[in-house]
Amino acid sequence: MDKERRAYEALLQTVNTRLRSARPADQVHHERQLQFLRDIDSQTPTPPYGIQRAAQLTQLLTEVAGEGQKSANADGESLQLLNLWLQWLHELLHSRRQLLGDETQSLRDWLLQRLTQQNTNDVETLRCLLPLLDALPVGVARAQLPQLAAIPLPSSMEAALLLLLCQDAMLGALTELQPAELQLCSQLASTLLHAHYAGSWLLQASQLSTAGLQEQQTLLVAHSLLVLQKIAALHAEYAQQQAPELLGLALSYMRRLDTSATLQLPHRVQPAQQSLAAYGQDADELQAASSQSNAAAGRRVKSRKMRSLAKQRTEPVQPTTSGAQEERLQQLLLQGSTAASNGDSNSNSDNAAGAQSAGVKQQRQCQVKLRLAALQLLGAVTKQLPRRLLYGYWHALFPSNSAGDADHLLQLGANDGNVRCRALALQLAAQLYYGSKPFLSQANDTTAPSNYTPFALSLASSVLAAYGQLTGILQREFAPPVLTQCLKCLAVLVQATPFDQLQMGFVYEFVPHVKKLARHMDTGVKVSALLVMEMLVATTRLTQEIACAVGLPLSERKAVVERQRHNVRAAPEFEQLCDSEEEAEEEQEEQEQLPNPATQPSIPRNSWLLRLVLRYLDCPGSAAPLRLECLQVILAMATHFALLRDHLGRLAAVLSAALADPSLDVRLYGARCLDAVGFQMARQAQEQQQTEEEQRQLQQHLLFWQRLLQSIYVAYLAASSATLKCALCDALSNMGVWSFERLPQPQRNALLAFLLGCSSDDAADPLVRAAALRALAVYVLQPTLRADLVFVEHAAELALRLIGDPQLAVRIKAAWALGNISDALVAPSLEAKKRQEEKQRQAEKAKQQRQQQQLEEEVELDIELQEVEAEEEQEIEQQQETAQQKKEKQEEEEEEEDHAQLEQEEHISQSLLMRLIEAAVAACSDHDKVRANAVRALGNLLRLLPSAEHELMLRAMSKLLDCVRAAGSAKVKWNACYALGNLVRNRSLFASSGSLAGTLFTTLGQLIVQHANFKVRINATAVLLQIEHRADFGQHYAGMWAALVAATERSNALDTFVEYNHRDGLQQQLCLAMAHMLARARPDDLLTCRQAMESQLEAISGTWRRVAYRILPEQATALFNCGSMLQQRFAANALTGEQRNALTFLVAALRLES
Repeated sequence: MDKERRAYEALLQTVNTRLRSARPADQVHHERQLQFLRDIDSQTPTPPYGIQRAAQLTQLLTEVAGEGQKSANADGESLQLLNLWLQWLHELLHSRRQLLGDETQSLRDWLLQRLTQQNTNDVETLRCLLPLLDALPVGVARAQLPQLAAIPLPSSMEAALLLLLCQDAMLGALTELQPAELQLCSQLASTLLHAHYAGSWLLQASQLSTAGLQEQQTLLVAHSLLVLQKIAALHAEYAQQQAPELLGLALSYMRRLDTSATLQLPHRVQPAQQSLAAYGQDADELQAASSQSNAAAGRRVKSRKMRSLAKQRTEPVQPTTSGAQEERLQQLLLQGSTAASNGDSNSNSDNAAGAQSAGVKQQRQCQVKLRLAALQLLGAVTKQLPRRLLYGYWHALFPSNSAGDADHLLQLGANDGNVRCRALALQLAAQLYYGSKPFLSQANDTTAPSNYTPFALSLASSVLAAYGQLTGILQREFAPPVLTQCLKCLAVLVQATPFDQLQMGFVYEFVPHVKKLARHMDTGVKVSALLVMEMLVATTRLTQEIACAVGLPLSERKAVVERQRHNVRAAPEFEQLCDSEEEAEEEQEEQEQLPNPATQPSIPRNSWLLRLVLRYLDCPGSAAPLRLECLQVILAMATHFALLRDHLGRLAAVLSAALADPSLDVRLYGARCLDAVGFQMARQAQEQQQTEEEQRQLQQHLLFWQRLLQSIYVAYLAASSATLKCALCDALSNMGVWSFERLPQPQRNALLAFLLGCSSDDAADPLVRAAALRALAVYVLQPTLRADLVFVEHAAELALRLIGDPQLAVRIKAAWALGNISDALVAPSLEAKKRQEEKQRQAEKAKQQRQQQQLEEEVELDIELQEVEAEEEQEIEQQQETAQQKKEKQEEEEEEEDHAQLEQEEHISQSLLMRLIEAAVAACSDHDKVRANAVRALGNLLRLLPSAEHELMLRAMSKLLDCVRAAGSAKVKWNACYALGNLVRNRSLFASSGSLAGTLFTTLGQLIVQHANFKVRINATAVLLQIEHRADFGQHYAGMWAALVAATERSNALDTFVEYNHRDGLQQQLCLAMAHMLARARPDDLLTCRQAMESQLEAISGTWRRVAYRILPEQATALFNCGSMLQQRFAANALTGEQRNALTFLVAALRLES
C-alpha cells in the first residue's frame, strides 16, 4: 500500500506540474487526468464502483501515449509521464485491483497492443499486464493467446522474464488447445528451445556483474522451462516430436550447481535403439487377457495393484516446517545470517559478509526453482511419451550400473541439497517405474558370458543399481517427505522387478532399512514402509530370499520355486532377519496392556511383518492410514496363506475390530481382507488331505467364521455405504463348502436368512442386492441346499427381479447367479447320468471279463469236445445264452429303476421355468459380460424344457446361434456352444425345423475350422459328441465330417503362441468327434469319409495316433476300437465295391496296432 501511495503522489505531482505549464488547449486533458486520480483515491471497493474505471483509464493511457508520439521533446517528458502512469497502475493492480472492477478487457487489449506495436522491452507495460492475466476465463484466454504468443522475445533479460511469466499465466488458464492454438504453442516452444540451445540467455561470468543479474538469468531459464512444461502437457504430439531436445534441456538444468558456477549449454538426448528393439510395442498392446482360472463362486483372487501415480504428477511436494525436517543447506544459511547479525559491531566488513551470505542464499533458492522447473518439464514430457519411446531414454533417466556417477533422477534424489528437489525427483522416478513391469521383466543376470553385453544383462544391472541408490537414500536420509517418496519409489520398483531372474542378495540390503522405518515416528513414513513390504509379499513367485525376509514358515520354504542359480547369501544369514530382543520386549509390554492378553497366541519372531501389522492393528492409537495399510499387508499375505494359516485366531480378532472401526476405509478394507482370507481358506480346505494336523487346521477355519459372523451382521446393519455392504456379502460368499456344511444349523439358517433379507430388500441399493444374490447363488450349489427345491426357486425369483436392472454391474451378477441356479436345477439329472455312465463302464468291464472268460472256456471246451458228444456241447451253449439273457434283463431292470427314480424327483414349476428361460433369452442380447452367463443358464434350462414347447425352444436356439455368430467375446461363444450341446440332446429339435438344423450345422462347421480361439473350437466340436443318432445329422453329415478333417489338419497351424496350451485339447476333441461320427456312419457315408480324408491322410493319421497314445485309457478306447468297430458293423451289410474299398481305407488309416 505504501508503494502504491508513493507512486500515486509522484504521478499526481507530475500531472499538476504538466497542468501548470501546459497550453490552454491541453489543460482539459490534464484536468481529466487529475479528476480521475482524485476519484480513484476517494473511492471504496463497493460493487457500483469500478465498472467504467478500466475503460476510462484505458482512454487516458491512450491519450498520454499519443501525446508522447506527437511531441518531439528531447527530455522525454511525455514518455516519463506514461511510465509514471504504468508504475502507478502496476502498484494499484497489486494493492487495490477491485477499484478497476472486473471488466478489464479493454485495459488488457491496450497493453497487448502496445507490446506488439511499440516496444517489447517495455518492462512497465509487462508488469501491468501480468496481474491482469491471473485467473482468466478460458474463453478470454483463448482469444488473447494469439496476441501474447506473437510477441517476440525481448532482448532485455527482465522484460523476457516478465513476458514468460505472462505466457505461463495464459497457458495455465487453458486445459486443452484447438488446432490453431497448437500451432501457435509449437512456434512459441520452438523459439524457447532455440534460445536455450543457442545460448541466448547464458551470459558469461564477466557479464553477470551483480547477484541480481545472476538471479534474473536463473529465473528466466526456470520460467522458460515452466512454459515448455505447460506446452508439453497440452501438446502431446509436439512433446513426442521434440523429446530429445526437451529431455536434454530438462536433464541439463536439473543438475545441482554451485552458486559461483554458470549455466551450461544443454545437449540433446538420443534414444537407445537397443531399448526400442527390445520393447517393440506399447504396454497396452502387450497386456494380453489373463487366463487365470476362476475361483469358487466365480471369482478370482487378485493381488493389489499399485495406485496410479497420475494424480500425483501435479501435486507439489510441500516442505515441512519442523526443525528436524528442515534441509541442511537452509540451516547452514540461517546460522550464517544469525552470526552476522549478532554483536555490537556495525563495521563495513560485517555488513558485507551479511549481504554476501544473503546473496548466496537467494541465488541458491533461484537454483532450486530452476531444478524444480526442470523436473516438472521432465515429468510432463515423459507423461506424453508412449512406453515404447520412453524406454529408449531409460539410460538417461536411471543408473546404468552400480558406479552411480552419472546424472539421473535417483542421483538427484540422493544428493540434492533441497528437500523439495529430492522428493520431487524420487516422485518422478516412481511415476516412471509405474507400469514398467513388461519392460523390466526382460532383466536377467543369469545369462551365459559372451563377447558382448546382452540387453537383459544391461537392464538387470540398471535395476540392481537402482536398488542400490534407493537403499543408500534410506540409509542416509532423515527428512520424512524424502523418505516417504523414496519408499513409494521402492514399492513401485519392487512390484515391477522379476526377482526370480536376478541374483539374490539385494533384497536383504533394503529390507532391514524398511523394517526399521516401519517403526518411524512419522505416520507417512511407516505407511510407505509397509507399502514396500506389501508389494514384496504380493510377489507371485517367491524366491528363497523373499521367503526368509517376510517370515514364511520353514515347513513351507521347501515348496518355494527353486529357480535361482546363484545363492550369494547363505541360508543362516537369510534367517537372521527377525525382531530383536528389545522389539520383542516392547511388543510384550504392549500386549500385556491389551484386554485378555493371555488369549493372544504367540507369533514366531521371524514373522516380524505379521507381528508388526497385528501390533499396529491392536493399538488403539494407530492412525487410520496406518491401520488401512496394515490390512492391505494382510490382504497381500493371503496370497501366500502359509504366513497366516497358524494365526487365524489372532487374525479373526483384528478383523472383527476392523469391521467396527470408526473409519469407513478401514471397515471396507477389513471386509476385503476377510474376503481374500476366506477364499484362501476355502481353497486350502479343498486341497487338504485328511490327516490329523490338517483336520485341526480345518477346525480353526470353522472357529474363524463362527467368531466373525456376528461382526459381519453388525457391520452390515451399521454401514451406510453400499460398497462396504457389497464387500461384506462377497466375504460371506467365500466361506467354502467345508465350513458351511459344518456350521451349526441355527447359524446356517441365520446366515441364509440374512442373505435372503439383503437380496429381497427393495429399499436397498441394487448393487447390494446383487452382491447378496451372488452369495446365495454360491450356496445354491452346496450339497445340503442343492436338493432343497424351495430354496432354489426362491433364489431364482430373486434373480428374475434383478436381471433387468438398469445398472450393468447388477445385471452381470444377476446373470452369473442365474447360471449357478440353472446348474443346481440340472444337478440331479447330471448325477443320474454319471451313475448311468458308471454302470455302463462297469457293465463294459464285466462284458470284457466275460468275453475273456468265454475265450478261456472255449479253449478248454475244444479239448473236451474231442471226448464229449455234440448234444452236450449244445446244452452248454444254451446254458451260457440263458445266463447272458438273465444278466441283460437284470441290467435293463436297473436302468428302468433309475429312470423311474429320476422321474419321481421334484421338478421346478413350469411357469417359473418358462420365466427363467425368457429372462435368459432377453439377457442374451445384453452386454458381453451378461451374455456369457446368460447363454450358460439358457443351455441348462433348455434341458428341463418339455418337448411340447417347440416354439420357445426354437426361439432360444435362434438366440444361441446369434450369440455364436456375432462378433464379441470368445467366452460368450464357447459358453453358447456349451449351451447348444445341451440343446441338441432333444431330438425334437431336428424333427421340428430343418432350417434351424441347417443353420446350426453350418455355424458349427465354420467355428470348428475357422475360429481363431481354440477353446471356441473345442466347445463347438463338443456339440457333435452330444448327437447320439445318425438321423439327427441328416444331410449335413458329410459337411460336418469334412469340417472335422479340415480342422484337424489346421490344428497344428498356430496364429498366436497363446493358443499353444489348447492345441492338444483341440486335437483330442476332434479325434473323439471323428470316432463318434464313424460309430454312427451308414454305408453310403463311407465314400464321403474317404474322399475327405484322402488329401489329408498323413496329417489325420499322425494326429490320430498321437492323441490315442497320449490321452487317458478310458477315453482312448473309442480310438483304438474304431477300426474293428467299423468292420463289425458293416460285416453283415451288403456293400458295393467302392464302399468296401472305402471301408478298407478307413480301417487302415485309423489302425493303431502298428
